[in-house]
Amino acid sequence: MQSQGQGSIAVAFVTSPDGATLSGAAPGRGALNLGTVSYSSGARTPNVQMRHLEGRFVVATRFGMNIQDTAQRVSSATVLASMALPEPYFTLRLDGMKLETTPQVIQGRARIGETLPHRLEIEVPTSLTEKNSQLQNAIIFQVVPN
Repeated sequence: MQSQGQGSIAVAFVTSPDGATLSGAAPGRGALNLGTVSYSSGARTPNVQMRHLEGRFVVATRFGMNIQDTAQRVSSATVLASMALPEPYFTLRLDGMKLETTPQVIQGRARIGETLPHRLEIEVPTSLTEKNSQLQNAIIFQVVPN
């Protein structure tokens, strides 16, 4: 996650009390490391959940996003999210919304100044081998003042 900004809107990603640790958290950027997860042994990282489904499993965690307006001109913003690259193996969901390479509205009226909780889910097919099991993608957030 990385930010670009214009105007007075600033975004900060924060570790959620019930989420995986957010590393490299500079203003507007961060990385969630969900650690090693396997169908048989589960998740080994604290605050990373896993559930089994037929032919796949879902790995999930939470994180926070704080939107600030330094000029105090707006009280809410629309948050959109997309994947940086098409994903051939994994399905990513943010707050239940399946992510694609086209931005989609995640929150229509996110309140400025509050840390907003989000849930990331990654669906992993059990047919993947160790060779193609690494997820190398990014989520792009766009924050538009209302």
